[in-house]
Amino acid sequence: MKPLFPVILALLLGSAGASVSHAQLRADGATASFRGSLPPKAVSPISGAPRATLERELDAQTRAFIAVKRHPRAADADIFLKAVRYALEFNEWYDKTPEDGVKKANALLAEAKSRIESLRKNETPWLQGSGTKVVGFYSRIDGSPQPYGVEVPEGVSLEGGAQIPMWVWLHGRGDTATDLSFVYGKLTAKKPGQFQPKGAIVIHPFGRYCNGYKSAGETDVLEARDDAKARFNVDPNRVVLAGFSMGGAGAWHLGAHFADQWACVHTGAGFVDVKRYQKLTPEKMPSWYEQTLWGVYDVPDYARNFFNVPLISYSGEKDSQRDSAEYMTEVLAKEEYTLKHLIGPGMEHKYEPGVQQEVQTLVEAEMNKGRDPLPRRVVLQYRSGRYAKMFWLEGLEVEKEWDDARIDAIVSQGGVLRVTTKNVRAFRVDPAIIREAVARPYTISINGQDIIFNEKAEIAPKNYYVTQDDQGRWSINTSPAKAAGTVKAGGTTIEDAFLDRFIVVLPEKDSYSPKVNAWVKAESQHFLSRWRSLMRGDAIVKRASEITPEDIQSSHLILWGDTRSNPLIAQLLPKTPVRWTADEVVVGTQKGDAETHVLVMGYPNPLAPHRRVVLNSGLTFREAHDRTNSLQNPKLPDWAIIDISTPADAERPGKVVAADFFDEKWQVRPAR
Repeated sequence: MKPLFPVILALLLGSAGASVSHAQLRADGATASFRGSLPPKAVSPISGAPRATLERELDAQTRAFIAVKRHPRAADADIFLKAVRYALEFNEWYDKTPEDGVKKANALLAEAKSRIESLRKNETPWLQGSGTKVVGFYSRIDGSPQPYGVEVPEGVSLEGGAQIPMWVWLHGRGDTATDLSFVYGKLTAKKPGQFQPKGAIVIHPFGRYCNGYKSAGETDVLEARDDAKARFNVDPNRVVLAGFSMGGAGAWHLGAHFADQWACVHTGAGFVDVKRYQKLTPEKMPSWYEQTLWGVYDVPDYARNFFNVPLISYSGEKDSQRDSAEYMTEVLAKEEYTLKHLIGPGMEHKYEPGVQQEVQTLVEAEMNKGRDPLPRRVVLQYRSGRYAKMFWLEGLEVEKEWDDARIDAIVSQGGVLRVTTKNVRAFRVDPAIIREAVARPYTISINGQDIIFNEKAEIAPKNYYVTQDDQGRWSINTSPAKAAGTVKAGGTTIEDAFLDRFIVVLPEKDSYSPKVNAWVKAESQHFLSRWRSLMRGDAIVKRASEITPEDIQSSHLILWGDTRSNPLIAQLLPKTPVRWTADEVVVGTQKGDAETHVLVMGYPNPLAPHRRVVLNSGLTFREAHDRTNSLQNPKLPDWAIIDISTPADAERPGKVVAADFFDEKWQVRPAR
């Protein structure tokens, strides 16, 4: 890994704006004081002797940490070091006075020192007893230490005995709620959070700061949940997802996309889509492909998934965000689903105490019932192939990407698995449900076509793959009909690569064009700085010559440069349907001269189809979209030709002269 801290810091400090923590939201979800950058400019900067003292202590504890960095609970100490390091490097001081900021930083460094000393003795005293705690884990995305809070009520034991239930509570937006603020707040909390469920712990994921629990924020919630389940004796079938405001939006999104993973979902306020929430009229609509990409996160496109999990919503009577729940009520009603929507009389953007208690009672009842890990009925609706799985069903191929795709499956009383599909050509069934619930000889009925088969004990397949031929006939196989990654399960995005482990691969030498060379250098640094400031982690960075066969199989590769400057691009691009020469960039019939044009693309890695390669792009939403989490969505399709003679700005990396999705077989579509 090659850290680029000085460059990143300079870029960030040059573009910072101002904001305040936990500010009131405007109707469009933006904080009223938002001025164009996350994280915002410091309120009370720390300089001179106090800063130097903090830097010396941080350096001392960072060196002390080396002795315990391989301890299984090392992240519990590392989160404090990272919080202070980022605050110093990015000037993240938002208290009324510099002294207040120094107090917080010293408290975190003292706790880091104490935990390092305990880890040396293989002890973890901070996990003992009840109350609010703050712990951490190392993210699989970039290896960064990420914090989360844990509330342990009196009388609940985290060790041994019966498994305990858990709530995952998603916090609201706070523009200044960076690592320092979040970790210090959980470390010093005197009161519990919004809900105190009986006999259950509550965890508070950081969510990678302020992204609406999308992108790396989504992965953060799931990793925090899994870490807590592993270390706190949690019952995996009694995990509740809940949140309010930005957290409510996160609960809508994670509840709809991962409905099979929760005992209950509670949504408090929060947006569910882009167009209606942003009140977009025809003259304000973005490009056709950006509208298509709303299908990644827009909850109405996944509404039927709530048939798999109890859903309880809350809105203040006078809250502008109440409209989102009303919208979902309309959408679900068309699917013959009645949303349980509680209203807080006279309330704006907060809970009414009496109704809050009613919410808690309803959610606790579902929590105590628990989730059925092998239900007889599964409903799956999706547009993005990223979310094409539910319990024992998984969509593998669609007829038309980005169109509504559905699979409904139920085991009838006679022991027949009956499946109906829409816009799906192949899907996978986990044999567990067949062996558990389907009568021998096994029968699967797909859109009215019965397939009868016997499973031979000596084979015992791990999966059944159901595929449709060109004549519409369905068949069952015990191995995938096509190699993973060569067919789309549904819509894909460049940003799929940033939800799991990725490596940024920088060029080895100059590009064909000096202009392209300068753009690649600036945009790659922009991505690294943005990842660090918004997603709160240090991306793994290597040169092409440093990439190992293990890297290729284990990681998505974010390749910067062209076929001259980056050997991996030169190696992989001929295995894709695009061309990049010294003279031009070519995608189908679309072309751009190589002097002032670059190719941005996401594609299955030809050397590891289960992984992705991304060319010349990081997060495709940029600083201008940070004013509201509802706009922090993918902005570019599978490929784009960028004219870099138009400078990059807060909305785009240059002028998009051509862009589109590859087709369902990863080939170039005819020009639109």
